Parts: sequence; C-alpha cells; structure tokens
Amino acid sequence: MASAFDQARELMTQKCHERDFENNSIIEEGSIQVNIFVLDTDIQRCARYHADQHVIKMILESTQMLCTVVNQNGGASPYKSTHGNHPCALWAGRSLSNWVWLRRLALALNDEYLYRFKAPADHRSARIARGLEPPAIADPGLTEFAQVMPEEYRVEGDAVQAYRRFYLGDKSRFAKWTRRRPPEWYTEGTATRISGRPLGRPRRP
Repeated sequence: MASAFDQARELMTQKCHERDFENNSIIEEGSIQVNIFVLDTDIQRCARYHADQHVIKMILESTQMLCTVVNQNGGASPYKSTHGNHPCALWAGRSLSNWVWLRRLALALNDEYLYRFKAPADHRSARIARGLEPPAIADPGLTEFAQVMPEEYRVEGDAVQAYRRFYLGDKSRFAKWTRRRPPEWYTEGTATRISGRPLGRPRRP
C-alpha cells in the first residue's frame, strides 16, 4: 500500500502533467497539432493505440472541443470556447453522434491515463467531459472523420488508415507506450520504413 508521501507525490506529478499539457495547448492553438487521432473505429482500441504523450494531451484537447460545441449551441461549460473553426471542432459539432463519440474517446483515454501512469485520480479534463450536458444539435449519425494532417498522409474515405500513416510518418520521434505493447500496425509499419519499402496500407486488427 502506498504511503501518504507516495500518494502526495503521485498527485503532484499528475497535476504537473495536466498543467504542462494545458500550457502546450495554448501555444499550439489554431495549429495543425489540435487533432482527433482516429487510430481505430473501435473506441477502446483507438485509445490504446495512442502514444503516451497523446494519452494525456488529447484528454484536454478533446474536452476543449466538446465544451466549445456546448458553448456554441446555447449551453454552458467550464472551459471557454477554443479552436472553434478547427476542422475537428467543426466535425464534433456537425452531429450529436460525433460529439458523443469524441466524449467516449476522451473517457477511454482517461482509462489509459489511469492504467499507464498509475495516476491516483481521473484527469481533470475527463471529469469535466463526463459531467457535460450534451449540446442541442441535430443527430444525422456519425459523419466522416476530419483528416487534419499533411496532404501526403491523407486517404480519402479512410481516416483510420490516414491517421496510422500520420503516426508512422510524423510521430515516431516520440511515440512510446508505457505498460502497453506498441500497436501491431505501428511495429510492422516501422519495420517497413526502416527496410526502405514504400509505406503500404496498415493492416487492421
């Protein structure tokens, strides 16, 4: 059983992680780095496939986008609106199913956050996401995901393939998975790049 000192240290580490990533988000506002990494259509697998840095960062940014949609549609949320014209925020507000999908992803990422880093409590942004009232918007169903990345990675009609290609081509410099094995598609894709072969279609699980 962890001592009171260990618990206090873990809580301080958690708060530092959250503060650092909130500060980074302010710096990156309006840039391509605000995103929804659709690494699988299954939400639990999608969350597991996120690299450590994104597990923390995307809980905050997903919640910011969720709050923005709520604020823009007559509701009230703890976060001020941000990234309102970003393609991912626009996607989240296009359909109630989209908004719900993004909230489910934020909460699945929080589960990863608790597991990987042995955090003593939920991420603060996850608590906000969980308590949000859904916005009063139409629900035509889940719409095609936005692909926010350089053109070279985009795949028309297949956001999963596109985001996996984006991870392989742009995120490998920092990608790691604490207490998780790297995704099979990432391991195979990395080996393909090292061998010099053209990057093919990442295999779905």
